[in-house]
Parts: sequence; structure tokens; C-alpha cells
Amino acid sequence: MTLSALCFILAVHLFDNQYTNANECIVDNMSVQKDFDLDRYVGKWYEYQWYTRVYHPPEKRFRDYSHNYIQTANGNVTSYSIGRDPGSLDGKCFLGHSTLIPTKSAGKFIFSSDQSPYWVMETDYTQYAFVYGCKNVFSNGTCNEAKAWIWSGTPTFPQIIMERAPSFQNTTCLPASSFLDTEQDKECDLAAQYKTILGQSCDISELQMQKDFNERRYRGIWYENKRLAQTSVPSSDRIRDYQHEYLVRVDGGLSVFIRGRKRNSCFYNENVLQTSEMAGKLTFRAVDGPEQYPHWIADTDYDNYAVVYGCLNVSSNGECSVARCSVWSRRPTLAPHFQYRANTVLQNLCVNPAAFLLTPQTNACPAYDSQSRCGTPTNRGTTYTANLSMAVDGITLMLMSTMLMYNNM
Repeated sequence: MTLSALCFILAVHLFDNQYTNANECIVDNMSVQKDFDLDRYVGKWYEYQWYTRVYHPPEKRFRDYSHNYIQTANGNVTSYSIGRDPGSLDGKCFLGHSTLIPTKSAGKFIFSSDQSPYWVMETDYTQYAFVYGCKNVFSNGTCNEAKAWIWSGTPTFPQIIMERAPSFQNTTCLPASSFLDTEQDKECDLAAQYKTILGQSCDISELQMQKDFNERRYRGIWYENKRLAQTSVPSSDRIRDYQHEYLVRVDGGLSVFIRGRKRNSCFYNENVLQTSEMAGKLTFRAVDGPEQYPHWIADTDYDNYAVVYGCLNVSSNGECSVARCSVWSRRPTLAPHFQYRANTVLQNLCVNPAAFLLTPQTNACPAYDSQSRCGTPTNRGTTYTANLSMAVDGITLMLMSTMLMYNNM
């Protein structure tokens, strides 16, 4: 027997013995994070360490492994997992998903796939999270089959994890030596197009858009809440303070005034939304160029939020291979329950909510001359009306002034 094989067997034996001797805690007596706040917990977490009964050498472990938790309107949480499998010869990232179902106890969830528990024992919501689950319990109340993870809010692990981990391990009776490190070297890109429902149809012709879309109610200012990213985008290149304002054109269409910030500089643009015979299925077109793409209103309540979808490339099977998608708000911030509604819509569109990048709204760019109200000519010489009622009110005031002058003569 080789020395390396002997060391491996000893390591496995050591792990098993540590696990057996460690089961001294009563599972029902373990407490989870006090006043657990799911709204703060959802998002991306990087695996720092994971608990196992059997030792795995470094070359056999997942690398760059993370979970992205996305809450949907039904209260469930979709967990998108991504990482690199050392058994994969091409080195590509794998992607999977599971569903966490909340229980009556805040901080305690159940995996829908195997009914195993997922308890958030401790977290500060930004830097670290300690998660534990016991699938089988001995008759004396101690755990027979435990799972545990130590998560980090960033790929580089903060010092607080090392400081707080011993307390978590003591509470769960899991020895520190049974936790294996997860290497975080090169973050994986999430798949933008992804099915979360078994047998889900993603045929473009079958995707549901906003029923009875009302163009008039949709006009006005919208703030981008988040946008779909096909690949990772460095934070320095991400757009911030991005807005659309939809105004009535003299030809009956909609003008789109755009403003936003990139690399601390404001940018401005104008485009046109062309309507079609199918309500809600609009076309986004450049004013003086050939560029255009579908701009479909997938879902909106007009007063708070909207989901916009467009397929840039349709595969031979009728499904979208490259989508353009974004979530919008009437205000700089979007309430969580509207975010969860949007996530449900995105999953129904076969789009991965975990692949979206948030658009910060902290310092809006000022409106430029082309966006002034009541038909002021733009720099392209086209006249727009921002608000028809404002124009009517102005005309009414002029008529009233004229009548008063006439009566006083």
C-alpha cells in the first residue's frame, strides 16, 4: 500500500471517529438567527467551508462554488448553485438549482428535493452566514446525518468568519477539522437563459406578456432596478442612475428619453418606441440609425413596477438563446414584494433572476435641454409633448386670460 493511500484511509477514519464522538447536542435545542430577515439574506453567498463525514482531497472538491438565493412571489426561495467540478475535463462551470421552502419558524427552511433542513444559525447578512441541517436524528435527540456550510458575502473571506466559526461548530457539535475549504479563485458566470420548471416551455411564441397593455398608463419616468447580464461586468463598467422617460410624440408614437451615469459621467440618448398590432409588444428603435430590438412589456401594474423582455436571438427550436431583459420601478427603489413578483415573472420567461445586476439609483443625472416640457424642440429638431394635460391646461389659461382682457375692455 502506498503512503498516500494510507494517509487517505487514516484521514477518512479520523473524520468518522470525530463525527461519532461529536454527536452530543440535542437538535431541537439548537436556535437559529434571532429575528431572521429573509429580505436581507437573499442574494449571493460564496462557500468558504463545508462539513463532510468523509475526507475529500483538495483536487476532488468543487471550486468557485456559490449559491444565489432568489425569493419569488409564492414565498419560496430558489437556490441557484454554480461552481467548477474537478471531474469535468473542460473546466466549465456547472449550474443547478433547488427550492427552499420556508417553515413556520423564521430562519428554518426545507429543501424540496430531499426534504432536508436548512437552518440559518447565524448571519450578519453581508459578511458571513453559518447554515446547518440535520436530516436524521437519533432516538436520544442528537444528529445522525448532519450538513453544514460556512458562507461568505465575498470571494475573499473576512476575518469575522474565523472569529465566529468556533462558536457555530461548538453549538452544532461538528469538529472544525471536519470542515473542508472551498477554493475561490475565478468566479463563474451564471447562465442568463435557464429553466427552473420541469418540462417548461420556452418557445418565444408561447411566452405570456402583459394582458390588455395600456400604453397611456405606461408613459412617464421609469427607473431601472436591475438588468440581465449575459456575462460578468466589472463594477467600474456598470451603468448607474439609469432612467427612461416615455413621452408622446406628435406622430402618435412614444419617444424614449434616456439618461444615466457611467464612470461618473452622465450620458443622454433618444430613441423611439414603435407600437404594433399586438398590445405590449413594442419595438425599441434608434432615432437616426438602423438599430432596433423587441421591447415587450411582460408584466406591470403601471404605478410601481414593470418587467421588460426582448429576445435578440431565437434558436432553431424556437427558444431564446440571447435575451435582453430588465426590471423597472416608478421610484428609485423597488419594494421587496414587487421584486419577488418580478422574479416569478422572470422564471416564467425562462430567464435566470440570479444573472441580473442591480442598477444603483443614488445620484440622478439632470434632465438635458431635449427633455424640457411642453413641446420644446429637441436637438434633432423634433417636437415632443411630455404631458398632454399640461398642454391643455396651458391653452385653457391662455383662453381665460384672453376672455378676462376682453371683458375689461
